[in-house]
Amino acid sequence: MKKAFFVSLIIFLCINLYAQSDDDVEPFIQSNAVPLSLVFHNIGWNLFDSITYNYGLNFIGAGLGTWAIIETETDLRWRNFAYNHSYLSNGGLSALYIGFAVPAITPVALYILGRNNQDKKLQITALALTQSLILTLGVQSPLKMLTGREEPGIIDKSGHTRGTSTDDNSRKFNWFNKDFIRGWPSGHTANAFSAAATISEIYKDNLYLQIGAYSYAALIGFGVSVNVHWSSEVFAGALIGYAIGKTVGKSFNQLLEKDEPDNNLSFFIIPNGAGVTIRF
Repeated sequence: MKKAFFVSLIIFLCINLYAQSDDDVEPFIQSNAVPLSLVFHNIGWNLFDSITYNYGLNFIGAGLGTWAIIETETDLRWRNFAYNHSYLSNGGLSALYIGFAVPAITPVALYILGRNNQDKKLQITALALTQSLILTLGVQSPLKMLTGREEPGIIDKSGHTRGTSTDDNSRKFNWFNKDFIRGWPSGHTANAFSAAATISEIYKDNLYLQIGAYSYAALIGFGVSVNVHWSSEVFAGALIGYAIGKTVGKSFNQLLEKDEPDNNLSFFIIPNGAGVTIRF
């Protein structure tokens, strides 16, 4: 399932790039069709701003909060509670699959719907969600490879059956283990909160949508905290994802407020070649 998620993301990005034409490179054409190349809008600065968002306090808080949760044994107590209440760990399994499928499917569906209805805002939201997912994966994966945090062992990771080990692995880190799938922070939670923050920035006037987006993110975080992730990993994932989504959402929302893009650098691929568009 994890491999399928990453493959689908790569295929979507390739389709996005290949679908460009010479006319598409000029953004915001009169037909209200937003060019797919805008997925790269301000991506370099958005990455930098995400890491330094709120003066980097989100990332600092993720690290210090994880340490505090481990030292107070909150991680261990929550893990044991979930382990002793199997209905929680079994019920939380749905969050694993939903957390993989929704981030990949939603941007595609929104862009197609927005394109068919000539809804510029919906298309921009789809591209913003795609960029926030790219950046979230790009940030969380190196962190997982760096920390190599052991799983809580609530369920068996291969068969999704009840775990057999009751050892306390909350303090066990395998530094530089090069595993970008499991560990700290929770990728499911980071992706969910990144999407929620992105949507909330673009739809600032829709309180119900914001509540729904963050409720979804919280449910994903809760779901993975009772089977494959420590509670501290969910906490860290939420802070990191929020910082990325907030930054990306603000950046793309500027396109809507100005009603024209100011991305200085765009990449595109067309059947006859590839190129870079630089706007001065």
